[in-house]
Amino acid sequence: MKRKKVKINFGNLILLLIVIGLLGYSTYYLYNYFSGDKDKPNEVDTKYENKLVKKLKSLGYTESEAEKITVNLNEEIVNNIDKKYDNLVELSEVKYFHIENIDRYEELIKNSEYDINEVVMRVNTRIDKDFYTNITNVQDQDDPFVIVNKYYALSKDYVPSDLINVGNGQRMKKEAGEALIKMLDDIKNAGLYLQAQSGYRSYDLQSSLYNDYVSRDGKEQADTYSARPGHSEHQTGLAIDVSKDGTLSKAFENTDQFKWLKENAHKYGFILRYPSDKIYMTGYDYEPWHYRYVGIEAATLIKNEGITYEEYMVKYKGSY
Repeated sequence: MKRKKVKINFGNLILLLIVIGLLGYSTYYLYNYFSGDKDKPNEVDTKYENKLVKKLKSLGYTESEAEKITVNLNEEIVNNIDKKYDNLVELSEVKYFHIENIDRYEELIKNSEYDINEVVMRVNTRIDKDFYTNITNVQDQDDPFVIVNKYYALSKDYVPSDLINVGNGQRMKKEAGEALIKMLDDIKNAGLYLQAQSGYRSYDLQSSLYNDYVSRDGKEQADTYSARPGHSEHQTGLAIDVSKDGTLSKAFENTDQFKWLKENAHKYGFILRYPSDKIYMTGYDYEPWHYRYVGIEAATLIKNEGITYEEYMVKYKGSY
C-alpha cells in the first residue's frame, strides 16, 4: 500500500508554535503572579541592582555590603554615595537615617560608645553639636507641630493669630487653649484645683525675663532653665505652665495634680515637655509644670514610648 504524503503548511506551523509559546508564557506569568512571585525583581531590575552593587564595590564595599545598602537605600541615595564609609551598612538599616548626616554619624560613632540607633537619634536631634549653634529660623511658625528649642528659633515679631483666653489672664492658641480649658475642667471635677500660670509670651517679654535671670544667676546657669528670646515655646502659644498655688517649683511633682496629669494629660493632647531623664536631649532642667500641646495622637505616642518631642519628630515626622 502506498503511503499518502502529508503536505506541511509551514506558515500555519509557525503560527501554531507562536500561539503555543504565548500560552506557555501567559501560564508561567499567571502562576508566578498568583503564587506570590509578583514582587520578585524582573530581569531589568536585577540588572539595575547589579549596576548599583558594582558601583559600590568600586568604592571598596564588599558584595555583601553593597547588596545590603542597595536594599536599604533608594537608587538616588546610592548613586550619590561617592566614597567608602565605615558604618554605612549598619546606619542604613536605621529607619530615620539621613544620608546628609553621614559624616556626623561616623564622627560620633568614632568618638563615643553609643549604639547605632542612639547615634542617629543624637545627630538628627542636633545634640551632637553645642546648644544654640547652627540655629535654624522656623519657616512655618503657625505649624501645629512647630518645634522651638535651642536649635530652632521664632522671629522677633511672631505672634499667633488665634490666641484665646484660658483663665488667670493667660492666652493660648485656640485649639491648644480649648484643650487646656477642658483639661482644667476635668481635673476640677476630679476634686483638684489647677490653674494656667503662664501661657503665651511675646518675644520682648521672654527677652526681659531671660535678661533678668542672666543678671541674677549668670548666662550659663540661666540657660539651664530659661529660653533665650525667640527660642521659647511660650511664644508659639502652644505651651502652658500650670500651678496649684501660683508657684512653679519641682515640689509640684509630689502633688495629686501632677499625678493626675501624668495619667491623663495625653488624653487632651499635652505632653510633659522637659522630663527629668531627658535633660541631655532638651537642654533644660526638669520642669514638672511645663506642658506642650501636640495633639492626642502624638501625645499618646510620646507618653507610651517615654520620648521627648524632639525624638518624636525624628521618628514619626521623618525630619527635625
